[in-house]
Amino acid sequence: MKILIVEQEKTLQQSLCYFMQNQKNFEVALAHSQKEGLSLWQSAPFDMVLCADRLPDGNGLTMLKTLIQQRPAIVSILMTARHDELLREEAINLGIQGYLEKPFDLQQLEEAMGKKSP
Repeated sequence: MKILIVEQEKTLQQSLCYFMQNQKNFEVALAHSQKEGLSLWQSAPFDMVLCADRLPDGNGLTMLKTLIQQRPAIVSILMTARHDELLREEAINLGIQGYLEKPFDLQQLEEAMGKKSP
C-alpha cells in the first residue's frame, strides 16, 4: 500500500512514517506542505492520504476534498489539533473516512485506517 503523509510537524511526520514502514510494511511519501503533497500526488498513485488540517500554504480539508474528487476510492484521514465538531462534521460530509485529534495513539490511527488490531 502506498501512503502519502502531508504534515508540517516533523516529529509526528517521522513517527507516522516509521510506523507505516516498519509495522505495516507500507511505502510512504512525505510532504510538508499542500504544494509538495499535491506534487507528489500527481507523480504517483497513492492508496491512502493522511493530511493535517493546517498546512503552511493551505487547508488540509480542502486538499483532501480535491483528492477525493479525483480518486473517490482513496482512504483519506484528516489530522487536527483542534477539538471541533463542526470540522469533524464537514470532514465526514466531504467523504473523509478518518478524523484524528492530536495527540492520537496507534490504535486510533489503525481504526481510522480501517485496520484494527486483533
